[in-house]
Amino acid sequence: MAVGLAALAGFVLFERRQPHPLLDPRLFSNRKLAAGTVSILIQFFAFFGFTFVSLQYLQGVRGYSPLLAALAVLPLTAAMMPASRGTAALVSRFGARAVCVTGLLLVAAGLAIISRVGTGTPYWLLLAGLIPLGIGMGAAMTPATAAITEALPPAQQGVGSELNDLSREVGGALGTAVLGSIVTAVYRSSLRLPGVPAPLAHQAQQSFAIALHAGGPVGTHARTAFVDGIHAGLLYAAGAAILAAISVATLLSVHPLPAPPQTVKPRPVRIS
Repeated sequence: MAVGLAALAGFVLFERRQPHPLLDPRLFSNRKLAAGTVSILIQFFAFFGFTFVSLQYLQGVRGYSPLLAALAVLPLTAAMMPASRGTAALVSRFGARAVCVTGLLLVAAGLAIISRVGTGTPYWLLLAGLIPLGIGMGAAMTPATAAITEALPPAQQGVGSELNDLSREVGGALGTAVLGSIVTAVYRSSLRLPGVPAPLAHQAQQSFAIALHAGGPVGTHARTAFVDGIHAGLLYAAGAAILAAISVATLLSVHPLPAPPQTVKPRPVRIS
């Protein structure tokens, strides 16, 4: 992480000194572009992190097959697609700021609901979180992408497109790494295996898959510990979505409209 941060700082300093930078860091002073970038990055942070842990939950804890696990999260896509198609009409009526912030709050609500799943909870609880999560991503993604492209002149639309893609890729990579690390850390700290030989207990703490393969009490305790990890990881993701909503609301704050121009009364013309 230290090397990565140092490389990022070096990249920023290098780009600021170039007459034709690949990515000018000064572009982020544009509030609209910054808001769109933050929104997309956090959306994919939450989405990829959720996907990484939810499929393990469905297969490892609930015992679904890979196909059934994929079908179980399909309602997310089913909710996202129509929400994305209807976003343009909502933006024209309520504005990009309101739609994007509402979408991010729905993402947070969906993740918070899904974080309540347990080893034996019914599927409807997962479904109750997937629907607002899908609607929220569909509502927030379109205005965020538009904010990035509209913030740049036509000559820099290539930069805007690449910045949009970069935000998705960085957000997805961070979501998988950060949320996966949180879930793993909580899983290891929560897993208690009294009476289990030390080598097996150590292997079970290092790998959820090994613990499931061991079966018996080891597998049972591992499922409970992994659910504890999901609770923490998805709540962190929900918190990130709330912070993104606050950031977008601040960056896209509504400015007062300029005062209407004063009407100048025509001066009388004297005809000599």
